[in-house]
Amino acid sequence: MGLRLVGALYYAQRLYNVLVGVVFILVVTRNLAPSDFGAWSVISSLLSYATIATLVNYWVTRLRAYGDASATLAGLALAIAFSAASSAILLLLTPGITSAFSIPPPVIPLVLAYIPVLYVNSALYSSLYATNPVRAALSDFVFETAKLAASALLVLLGAITLQGVLLAILASHLAQALVLFVCVRGDFTRTPLLPTARKIISYSWVNAVASLSALIASADVLLISHYASNEAVAYYTVVLAFSNVVGYSYFLGRGLYQRLLTVQAGSAAYVEEALRLVLLIGMPTALGALTLAPNLLYILNPVYTPAANVLRAAALAALVAAVSGILSDAVQGLERIDRYDAKPGELARSKIFRTVLLSYLRSLLGILGVALALRAARDPLGVALGARLSWLTAEVLTLIILARWVSATGVRAPLMSTARFVVAGLFMSAAVAPLNPLRIREALLAVLLGSAVYFSTLYLIDAWFRSLARQAVSRVALALSRLAPRP
Repeated sequence: MGLRLVGALYYAQRLYNVLVGVVFILVVTRNLAPSDFGAWSVISSLLSYATIATLVNYWVTRLRAYGDASATLAGLALAIAFSAASSAILLLLTPGITSAFSIPPPVIPLVLAYIPVLYVNSALYSSLYATNPVRAALSDFVFETAKLAASALLVLLGAITLQGVLLAILASHLAQALVLFVCVRGDFTRTPLLPTARKIISYSWVNAVASLSALIASADVLLISHYASNEAVAYYTVVLAFSNVVGYSYFLGRGLYQRLLTVQAGSAAYVEEALRLVLLIGMPTALGALTLAPNLLYILNPVYTPAANVLRAAALAALVAAVSGILSDAVQGLERIDRYDAKPGELARSKIFRTVLLSYLRSLLGILGVALALRAARDPLGVALGARLSWLTAEVLTLIILARWVSATGVRAPLMSTARFVVAGLFMSAAVAPLNPLRIREALLAVLLGSAVYFSTLYLIDAWFRSLARQAVSRVALALSRLAPRP
């Protein structure tokens, strides 16, 4: 399947994620107190620490893409071993965690249950993505559908508590695990090779170095919770319900990394196409969030309306991060140092390791800004805004550096297309701003009107989009003709 179609499928999955997420967030925010919602965010951050060893699955994807089927079982075996160790460590730290971050002790068994499921899912997903990104995306659809069903069950049972929410999401992860297992079961007929596991471990020192960067970045919620309050965490994280929609535009280029690993010719054209696809949707969603920030937060819960500027900063950071994600995929996808046995020194000089060092710069700048916000701000809202602005600054600097690296490979920035996306997006914003939506149906109307204005304007001014639209119409017509009954 081509880059555009793979990207379209991943983005469709993320749109579905948004729809399910909005339903789920509405259920949660309207029934959990801000302190419990903040505790949920803190638990998510703790799990990111507990599952840090999933970093080895980076090499599961690369080795499986190169044709080594033993990477699947090797990754699964490592996942089981690491999950056991992580669970034991978290259990030992439980007393300190519950007191330091105001997490109710009864939810700890559920948190522990997440760890092996997340490790196994990560290993299986990494392998499947390397060979069949379409099925990997479909497994995400299963996860979201299970979450939607779980949220409906919570409402029916009246069990909308912190424990109920955690249990619902855990059940959704288990449903996805079953699908992933079925999809990669063909690799289980092969005897796991110890050399493959050793290779994964020997290469993973690069990711282990990178993991400290991830841990630094993940400390934002914990720092805000400990030195400010879980109310500040709620303001800081509730905006993700909408800024993630902007960031999901990255998934329109999700097929780029796998394509670059398996195809040599035409790499610059693939990167440029992926950038256009990301900006095609990322630009209007970011402008929409900037325009309707207070309205969107009011729909979740009026108490979050004052966080409009927090959402605006998060939306801009998400757009910049989506573009940076494509550029990072390009840098790593074009690297071939690990196709055969690579020595540590060779990996240290590779482009892969350069992206690791860049991640440190981003994380350190972001966390430094969070610390400054904690010191300077006098209220929870000020802390949340300052922290989001710090990440925006870090993301912009990261983008500038990645753009310089990628430009050296012959890739050209699609500046004219970007300018046209901005023009169409401004027309869209001017059309939806007077609607002032305060209810879900009004917000849906704004989305429909904005989409119509944006895409019709873009069709008139951008030749690339006209070509893309015509191809999409042709494909849909062809698919319908095949489905139509023959006389």
